[in-house]
Amino acid sequence: MAKKRKSPPVREVTKRRLARWQRERRRRRILVSFGALVIAVVIGIIAYGAYDYWVAEPGEVLSKVRGTMATVKFTRADYLDMLRASPQAPPETPLLMLEQHELMRQGADELGVGVTEDDITEEIKRLLFPEDEEVSEEEFQARYQETLKNSGMSEEWFRWLVEYDLLRRSLEEYLGEQVPDVALQVHVLGILMANEEEGDTVFERLGAGEDFVAVAQEVSIDQASKESGGDLGWFPEGLKGEEFDDVAFDLALGAVSEPFSTAQGYWVIKVLEKEEREIADDARQQLVARAFNSWLEAEREEKVERKSGLDLNKVHEWAMKRID
Repeated sequence: MAKKRKSPPVREVTKRRLARWQRERRRRRILVSFGALVIAVVIGIIAYGAYDYWVAEPGEVLSKVRGTMATVKFTRADYLDMLRASPQAPPETPLLMLEQHELMRQGADELGVGVTEDDITEEIKRLLFPEDEEVSEEEFQARYQETLKNSGMSEEWFRWLVEYDLLRRSLEEYLGEQVPDVALQVHVLGILMANEEEGDTVFERLGAGEDFVAVAQEVSIDQASKESGGDLGWFPEGLKGEEFDDVAFDLALGAVSEPFSTAQGYWVIKVLEKEEREIADDARQQLVARAFNSWLEAEREEKVERKSGLDLNKVHEWAMKRID
């Protein structure tokens, strides 16, 4: 008959031993909690870095263009896509093109000279087949896909660039048609000096009775008119700049202006004639070109809002790292 195994003696739990167990349990809980906290922080840092790299930075809004119906926002990701299409562009160019494209799109729609998808396709065909040759859809698609492959651009961005050019030409043509054939013009003599002090000296000499033509031939730094005695010819408003126009079109016939500042330097001018007359072809071409630039500048001032403190050099560096 098997002997009964004796149960191990039950150890008495003293208060001291109980207190030691409790301290040990608290220490283990603290270590576990601290370890979990460290892991959570590390995961958080990694997650934040991934978010910052993949979401926060690309999603940062660099610029806004206000429209009639909605505001269009351009992010770092948009900048990156634009830069991929032209990696050699200066830092501001990608954002500038994005903004201008939206301004032109809005303006063309408002003026009734918008560009359609069919217009873009037809322009691509014209670019790929410049000789106006009749081509099949298969021939067009073959050359089109080959062009996209060779350029390394997506079809979306290729069409975007074509649309950009079409919008600009459409607006230039429309705004150019608004330039009149006949306008008020002035015939002006001018002496250009480098600084205000030299301009004051010229003004004093003319006030003392010296001949305007002779002084212009002697001291003017405007090489285009120096030999002709400062004769700037006839011109309408809009060609010489706002500062010049303000003086020239307000000055009495035969009067000599005080020196005034422009981007070129300091001018002293004399208005010989003023009348309504036909605008010369070269002057009209300049006005047509300036009409679009003036319109775009006004639209930009009214509608474009860039992020405060935006450093496009840093954005460009960020984008180039992702392209490389």
